Amino acid sequence: MKKLLLIAVLGLVIAGAAVGAFTLRGGDEISRGGGAPQAPPPPPKNTDLKETPAGLYWIGGPQRSFPFIDHAVISGTWETLEPSDDDFSGPGWDQIDAALESFPDYAFRLRMASGQGAPDWVKTMDGGCVGITHPASGTRACVPRFWTEGYLAEYQELMAEIARRYDDEPRILDVVNSACITIYSEPFIRAGDDEGSNHRLFEAGLNEDTDRYCLERSTRDMAATFEHTRVSLATHQQWQIVADDGIKPSWEKERALLETLRADLGDQLIVQNNGLGGDEGCAEGQDSASDMWCWMEEAAPPKGMQTEGDQKLELDGFTVIDAIVRGTELGACFVEHNQFGDDPTVARELDAELKNNC
Repeated sequence: MKKLLLIAVLGLVIAGAAVGAFTLRGGDEISRGGGAPQAPPPPPKNTDLKETPAGLYWIGGPQRSFPFIDHAVISGTWETLEPSDDDFSGPGWDQIDAALESFPDYAFRLRMASGQGAPDWVKTMDGGCVGITHPASGTRACVPRFWTEGYLAEYQELMAEIARRYDDEPRILDVVNSACITIYSEPFIRAGDDEGSNHRLFEAGLNEDTDRYCLERSTRDMAATFEHTRVSLATHQQWQIVADDGIKPSWEKERALLETLRADLGDQLIVQNNGLGGDEGCAEGQDSASDMWCWMEEAAPPKGMQTEGDQKLELDGFTVIDAIVRGTELGACFVEHNQFGDDPTVARELDAELKNNC
């Protein structure tokens, strides 16, 4: 067992022996050996941070069209970075370095997915991966038990290697937290309403307490690991909490967790939503206590969005430009998509508006 994991386990043993029980949020107590351990305390807030991510972002890497756009997402998977334990020799590093070298005027977000993109050696840990199906897309995957100590220690080691290489690189502005994901890089989505998938996740140990532990610990670990780089976390309209009788979706509990992390980490934490349509916003009669879009509108920067896909936008009668306009009105610093229309003048204006928001 690695030194990092050994230290984490010893710390939990000592803490458990000292207090005799873990206290969960809300005041419930559980005896040693049961339930989820407590996440680490918040790290000191980092103030020497890189510039705020802002503007239009190409998904899938930088492009030469629309030369005034100077931000992009570099996407990949954990398995392309660490194909075997402690072997950080995968081809994903070359992809990152090539983007930095080929586009010296660009700044970047790193989105290296775990979940179905985790290496096979991670998927075999702690009892093996769990098979799930996402009902909306039909995508099937076997995902690691991301809420376990062993998994989270390995993810922290990956983040430490990314920090070693890029924390002092001024053009890597933020790294997406994908520790607690299943199929998509959205940590509050589990398996939708697929009963079989949710039952398997619950039987494997995922529940509200262990899910919260994963989200809190991984986000705080990343913030402590990166001194200058920001951490991004994708929101969802409801946290799909896995329970013994299915899922119990809750925006209220998601909001409380997001606000806790924001209070802990300040400007180092970027909040994002990946479903921006052409008519999103805070509807009449809604507020931030009951609606994610109202909360996103009120949230302080840094914040941003990724639009819905072109097909979904078109079916709803909108274009990507409509969605970006909504993003600017919601106070977004950035909007991600794979194309920005055919009028560079409009795209340039929207890019400037997003940057002016932050």
